[in-house]
Order: sequence, then C-alpha cells, then structure tokens
Amino acid sequence: MWVKQHPWVFPAILGGIGILYIFINIMANVESKKIQARGEDRHVSGIPFLGGIHLLIAGLISPCKWLALSSVLDYTFWEFLYMVLIYERRNKPKEDKKDKESDGL
Repeated sequence: MWVKQHPWVFPAILGGIGILYIFINIMANVESKKIQARGEDRHVSGIPFLGGIHLLIAGLISPCKWLALSSVLDYTFWEFLYMVLIYERRNKPKEDKKDKESDGL
C-alpha cells in the first residue's frame, strides 16, 4: 500500500544499492592497481554488472523510465564493450606466411 503512495521509495533504495556496488567496484579496481604497482601478483575483484543491473531495474520501475539509462554509469559495462570490440581484435595473434608454407597449406 505504501509503495503506491510513494512511487520513488523502492527505486531510490535499489538505485542507492546500485551506486554503492559501482563505488565498491571502482575502489576494488583502484586497490588492485595499487597492489600490482607494488609488484605483487594479486588482485581484488569486484562484481561486474551488478551495480548497472540494480540501476537498470530501479530506472525501469520508477515513474521516469529514462532513468534506466543511468545503468551505463557502471564502468564494467564499458570495460566489457572494450574487451569484446577492441581489445580482442587488437591482440589477436597473426599467423606468419612462413608457418603456412612450411605446413604445406
């Protein structure tokens, strides 16, 4: 009953949780960079897409549906697009013509 009277309560709570997850992921990334700068072979992992998913759901159930676009604030969304679209193409191993000729192909 109180949800109908206050349509922003539940989206605000979910959005706040989403922003918290995004902040935790950013801090985990910063801490990983510090650890790797010291020469250690460890990292602190976050949970990818979780903050963006919370913001997406909060935007879709809020009275203003365009707030769902705030889900792109999650840096892991952009990191995933970079890995899929650019990084894999840039670092794909190139086959030498000499290797093909020696194999008889």
